[in-house]
Amino acid sequence: MNVIISKIQDELKVKGYTQISDIWSQEDGSSMFIASGDNKSVYIKVYDSKTELSPLLQEASLFEAQDYDVFPDFVWATNGESNYYADCAESESLASIPRALEVAVREKKELSKQESWSRSMYQKLQQRFDNLHERLYGPSSKDNISSTNDAINELSKFIFMETFRLNHPEYKLEGDCEGLRLYDILDFHYIANHGKKAVEQIRSAFKQIKNHPDYVATTDDGQPCFIFSEDEYLRLENPVNYVAAFTALQDLDEYEDNNGIRKQATLNDLTADVLGRLFDVLLRGKYDNKVGQATYLTPRPVTEAMAAMVMYDITSDPQQAADLISLNEKDMPNFRMLDATSGSGGFIIKFYEEVKRYINRSYTGHLQSDIMSRFELMKEHSFVGADSSRDMILKARINMAMHGMPKAPIFWVDNSLTSPQLQAGHYDVILTNPPFGAGSVNNKDKEGKAILDDYCTGIIDGRPGKEGLCLGAKPDSKGKWKQVNSTDQAVLFIDRNLQLLKPGGYLMIVLPDGILSNSGYQFVREYLMGKKNEVSGAFEGGRAIVKAVVSLPNVTFQLSGTGAKTSFLYLQKKKDPSQKQGPIFMAVADEIGFDVKNKVEVNLGNDRNDLLKIVEAYKKGA
Repeated sequence: MNVIISKIQDELKVKGYTQISDIWSQEDGSSMFIASGDNKSVYIKVYDSKTELSPLLQEASLFEAQDYDVFPDFVWATNGESNYYADCAESESLASIPRALEVAVREKKELSKQESWSRSMYQKLQQRFDNLHERLYGPSSKDNISSTNDAINELSKFIFMETFRLNHPEYKLEGDCEGLRLYDILDFHYIANHGKKAVEQIRSAFKQIKNHPDYVATTDDGQPCFIFSEDEYLRLENPVNYVAAFTALQDLDEYEDNNGIRKQATLNDLTADVLGRLFDVLLRGKYDNKVGQATYLTPRPVTEAMAAMVMYDITSDPQQAADLISLNEKDMPNFRMLDATSGSGGFIIKFYEEVKRYINRSYTGHLQSDIMSRFELMKEHSFVGADSSRDMILKARINMAMHGMPKAPIFWVDNSLTSPQLQAGHYDVILTNPPFGAGSVNNKDKEGKAILDDYCTGIIDGRPGKEGLCLGAKPDSKGKWKQVNSTDQAVLFIDRNLQLLKPGGYLMIVLPDGILSNSGYQFVREYLMGKKNEVSGAFEGGRAIVKAVVSLPNVTFQLSGTGAKTSFLYLQKKKDPSQKQGPIFMAVADEIGFDVKNKVEVNLGNDRNDLLKIVEAYKKGA
């Protein structure tokens, strides 16, 4: 470890951080020190070489740095092989620690007592969540759990019930439990004392509160969308598991609030960012990739890069930045962001965090207070998701609630390609990773034929019109567009997402490389950006401006069982047909911060995540 520390110190000195503090040994066996220079500082955390620098450990290192006596500018965590770098003030990953002279001096941030306590609890609570999941899924459970995903679902229900209990302390039950307070029967002491009777009461209570109005969102067409389906129930029956679950959620440390009053802490005392990350890390760490992780859990480096590029474009334009937080004539937010195949909500959470970070960075004082009140409205209106998997809607809704958005409009649809709940021209930004490959749509069955028919309604006289869906067809040898017998769902999702965007809206979409390069899909590319005029070199026609294409390595979705080579495509829907195609930003990510060995994700660190460098290059206009 001394050799590693010496190398780190030498590198930091070269970068202008010449003042090195003493080295402190930590209880977890790590070492830490501070390097500073030119009024900037770096918090360095060095772990043993055998310690995996997991996402949990990265987050814990960031929170530990933010809770240090003097708020540092950056954090660097390493085990000598893998490195994690982050901007402490922005909570953003970095490709490397910048030189001290290249960084503007910033006002040192001070955490509130709640923020400081929340960060100190992060790793302890994450371990509790992990242990509880293992208990529910492991051999000691002796209950109705058959998979790790079932365990996540049941844990999600417990978290929902505990947060409901804290927010509705006087809520009284009906029926067989009439007169009882939910707050009392969910107390882990009560469960321990009453055993099976308490479990019966809790299972009955869940049915009464699962669709409470405080957790009901509204779709674009005015329909209510619930976290749980009508027939959802608590599967667990063993009282021991209930005691373990609610003990883990309730038996927290003491907490001193901003008024200096000490009290028994609850989940409500955790800040939304910490609580949300706790659930997110649990979800990503325990979700069973054998059932199609690529569809539901896009790797975090990819969601971060895609969200960052779009957010940069929006906030770099003064008019778009103003529109981001504007209200309409009904005093509702104008801005809408969507993922129509949202899975657990990774893209939505990441874009929400980008918007929140921008507001905190750009507005201060009374103005920030006014903007944050608008942001509260955005939480219930602006971040939209849909999926055809009810299990993933449950996880996404709990994910949103843990991030402070219990009424975010995330809802179940039969099929996002056709659902009337998603209305054309309603969204400013779409970030998505639609199903592709095995999920073909063909005309051999009634549903597939109906979808292909729908995706030909924009064809006029054998050519794509200016509006409507068209990619259920393709041109024949004479250039006349005719309906296809089958096509990859991803092709239809390109068309669908463009339809859902407002003019000028942005689309970031993960696609198999074949759609972007194979000659058989040239018609899709021409549909998007038009045909190239060989004389002028300009592209003529097309519905979108292609802004960027970033190639991803094969390992990106390897855990899902697919070896398909993918890229993410960045489009802007044309505001009018005269809008011209400009230069396209092209980049290749050879590594994205992790590898897969023996069907396990192995973290490689930020310095081996090319997407961080690619995002920076995009922002610089490279």
